[in-house]
Amino acid sequence: MIKLDNIYWKYKHFSLEIDDLTLQTGITILVGNNGSGKSTLLHLLATAARAPRGTIHYHDDTMDSALALVRSRIGFVPTGVELYPDFTPLKLLMYMAQLKGLGKDFSIRQIDELLKVFHLEDVKKKKVKKLSQGMQQRLAMAQAFLGKPKYIFLDEPLNFLDIHERKSLLNYVAKLAPHCVILVATHELNEWEPVCNRVIWMYQGKVVYSGSKLMWKHQLPLKVWTGELQDSLYDHFSNQHLIVYAGRVKDKLSIRCASNIKPVLGFIESQPTMEDAFFIRKYTKEAKR
Repeated sequence: MIKLDNIYWKYKHFSLEIDDLTLQTGITILVGNNGSGKSTLLHLLATAARAPRGTIHYHDDTMDSALALVRSRIGFVPTGVELYPDFTPLKLLMYMAQLKGLGKDFSIRQIDELLKVFHLEDVKKKKVKKLSQGMQQRLAMAQAFLGKPKYIFLDEPLNFLDIHERKSLLNYVAKLAPHCVILVATHELNEWEPVCNRVIWMYQGKVVYSGSKLMWKHQLPLKVWTGELQDSLYDHFSNQHLIVYAGRVKDKLSIRCASNIKPVLGFIESQPTMEDAFFIRKYTKEAKR
């Protein structure tokens, strides 16, 4: 468990304020618009930045009481992580294992495992700068899991990964979830839904929702409806209802919208997705401002 108390951080015109927040064992997804404070929070949790006010408790430890120990238990992948371009994946992972103080035999066994998990065996002796973006992203993931960390912080980890690699990462993280605190900043809410336990929503530097994924989807002020619409009716319709999705099916528009009442004849109520819930919550919050 991780507990944040009275955290305050400011940079130029942006400030992050968290009075009280607890991260439980399992996978929590961190959602919000760009600039809402997600990456800042991850950097603070990973000890890559330090808040001038407040305390983060990692079980019984803090940065003040046991910084080296806390860091040894953290796996972190920020966005745009820069890897050593002239290293090979094998050399990079061995180097990172040494920095983490891992024993040689353990390091070799785990590195072999991670190279297999992230499908990097065939390129383990190829220089990083020669790897594709997807391969570099998988390598960044692999280094984060070295040493079996208790606290894992991932910032947009699905970036640059194809559908097969995405599923592989989700399955791997899900296996670790019963034993780790895992926080994932993501815009792909629906992809993480099958494996996540909780949701944290940040808005303008503050946590405005922290709870289960079921409450996130089902305690909404609007219902979700789906149906088809003629093109000529779209402008009027969109002025009356929140459009979550619009696509084309033959000569009509396929609409997914949010409203308190049934929009028009033929529309049916649908179960909200994780992303539906985000659009609805954001829309209603901004409408109140």
